[in-house]
Amino acid sequence: QAGTAASPPSRWWINPVDAMNALGLLSLFQLGMRHIAEGPDHLLFLLVLLLPAPLAVVASRWAGVTGVRNSLLRILKIVTAFTVGHSITLGLSAFGVVHLPSRPVEVLIAVSILVSAVHALRPVFPGKEAAIAAFFGLFHGLAFASTLSELGLARWERVAGILAFNLGIETMQMAVVLAILPSLLLMSRTRAYPYLRVLG
Repeated sequence: QAGTAASPPSRWWINPVDAMNALGLLSLFQLGMRHIAEGPDHLLFLLVLLLPAPLAVVASRWAGVTGVRNSLLRILKIVTAFTVGHSITLGLSAFGVVHLPSRPVEVLIAVSILVSAVHALRPVFPGKEAAIAAFFGLFHGLAFASTLSELGLARWERVAGILAFNLGIETMQMAVVLAILPSLLLMSRTRAYPYLRVLG
C-alpha cells in the first residue's frame, strides 16, 4: 500500500536538519506529489465525486446536463472544498492537536469513496457535493499528516514543511483533474455517459 498513511515511501525520507533549505522543501513538495501518485485513494474519492458534477437532477435522478459554466463552478467548488478540508486536519494533526490511528482513518477514507460512488449512481446529496468533499477531506488530511509526521520535523520546521507538502498534493491533484476535465465535460453530453458514469 505505497503512499498510504501506514507506509510512507522510505526513499523520500528527508533529514530534518535539511528540511528548511530549498532542497529539503523541494523534496517535501515532491513527497506530496508522490503521496497522491502512489496513494490513489484520495484521487479516487475526488474523481468519483466529480463524475455527476456536469449533470442535472430530474425527479431524484441524474438526467440531462447543466451548462459548461455551471459544471465548471461546481467542479471548482468540490476541488476547493476538498483542499480546505484536508488542509485543516493536515495542519492540526502535524502539530499534534488532532490524532487518529491510521487504521480508522483508512476505513473512513474507504467510506468516503463508497458514499461518493453511491451518489454518482443516484443523487444522495445533490447540490451539497462541496460540503461532503470538505467533510471527508478532513479524514484525508489525517492520512496526509501521518506521512509528514514520519519525517520528524521540529515544531517550527513543520510550518514550511506543511506548506511545501500541501503544495505538492495540490499540484498533483489539479494536474489529474485538469487532465480529465475536458473529457468529463464532453462525455457528459453524449448518450453513452450514463453507462460510463455507472462503470466509473
